[in-house]
Amino acid sequence: MIQKSRARLFFVGTLLLASVPLAFFIPYFWIFDIIIVLTGGYLLVWATLGQGCWCRHCKKFSVIPYQDAA
Repeated sequence: MIQKSRARLFFVGTLLLASVPLAFFIPYFWIFDIIIVLTGGYLLVWATLGQGCWCRHCKKFSVIPYQDAA
């Protein structure tokens, strides 16, 4: 398991979700807005529930708390 910066994941996810109102002013962004919302939501869940941890082998994050084998 590797751990990414939770603050950075949360910040980028929040920025992606903050760009949603742009689709109301420019209708061509609706298709891209769906992808942006899904990606931003995924990053927020990864930063909060997944605690920024990522498994290199199975390419998933777990919502079970990560304990470092120290």
